[in-house]
Amino acid sequence: MAGQEAKYQKIINWVRQEIADGSLRSGDKLPSEKELSERFGLSRQTVRHATGELEAQHIVSRVQGSGTYIGGVRQLVYEPRYMSVAVLSTFYESYIFPPTLKGIERVLSKNGFSMQVSFTDNRVTREREMLRQILEKGNIDGLIVEPAKSALPNPNMDLYREIQERNIPIIFFNASYPQIDAPCVRIDDQAVAQRATQLLLDAGHRKIGAIFKTDDRQGAFRYAGYLDAMMSGGGEVHQRHVVWVDTPMTTNLGAIEDYLFQRIEGCSAVMCYNDEVAYQVINLALKRGLRVPQELSIVGIDDSYLAGMGKVQLTSFPHPKEMLGRKVAENLMELFRKPDFDGNYLFESAPVYRESVWDLNAQTVYKGAEGEKARQEGSRM
Repeated sequence: MAGQEAKYQKIINWVRQEIADGSLRSGDKLPSEKELSERFGLSRQTVRHATGELEAQHIVSRVQGSGTYIGGVRQLVYEPRYMSVAVLSTFYESYIFPPTLKGIERVLSKNGFSMQVSFTDNRVTREREMLRQILEKGNIDGLIVEPAKSALPNPNMDLYREIQERNIPIIFFNASYPQIDAPCVRIDDQAVAQRATQLLLDAGHRKIGAIFKTDDRQGAFRYAGYLDAMMSGGGEVHQRHVVWVDTPMTTNLGAIEDYLFQRIEGCSAVMCYNDEVAYQVINLALKRGLRVPQELSIVGIDDSYLAGMGKVQLTSFPHPKEMLGRKVAENLMELFRKPDFDGNYLFESAPVYRESVWDLNAQTVYKGAEGEKARQEGSRM
């Protein structure tokens, strides 16, 4: 342990000496982790330990996505060199992404920036290829990313850190990698899933199944929200009623139809990861002769065009889509102006009621508190 302390103490002593000599002054930026690692022959983890100690001693300040500075945070005015921002998105054709990219483009264009868009198809190998190209060309001022398979180990952290070491601000949308210190703009996945599950509980359901994605962090957050609602709202939590699927499986639930309905057997309702999943569950349930919503209530997340397409229109919680795109680009602009700006942002969501949830108490389609009020007023007329 003492040897480890001696290693990182070298950097702490060097910083203190540089400050005492006047070589480093308040607001000056420390060399990057890579540079310090090479200079002192230490691992990046040891360098990170040293800067963490210096920050705890209020000798330095770390700025998210920018670097580490002596003393208080240095306020920088960004001088763009290329007036160009790279955007990495997992998909284009899926219903969320076109309006999200439209929102990003509108804000960037308004501020005089062009947009270089690439699509990873939710593959980390493709993401790595795109990041390498960005580093090789070196002609962008900022990077907006929707991560690929954000819930799984990712091999591309070295490239993200190299981008940060070039002082290129990074901001994520929809999800982020926990290994990278960069802000993220997204819907509050845990809260929206909690509310979606609570909606079903309010409609009298207790055995509520759920379907989540395994390979992105949204799935984990939404699972947490589902558990929050079920455990606090009197729902019956059974792990056999929770179904986990990966991205390819979400596009063709018919391939696992028997398995899916075996898992949710006995449930009167299902909380679905998104509208794409919910739309398929409705169609598969109807094909199997189940009445939706009377025998199986279903709620989705996104409030996409799919919510109004099926034989039973879907109650769903809207994803901010274009608003999210605008917000992530606006926050990037703020990071250019002020490196210590907190670019994180969570969107809330309220349900759009349609026909897919059955009120077990009133034996009618559930429309929430306002729907119940309207029903009672109608019955008095």
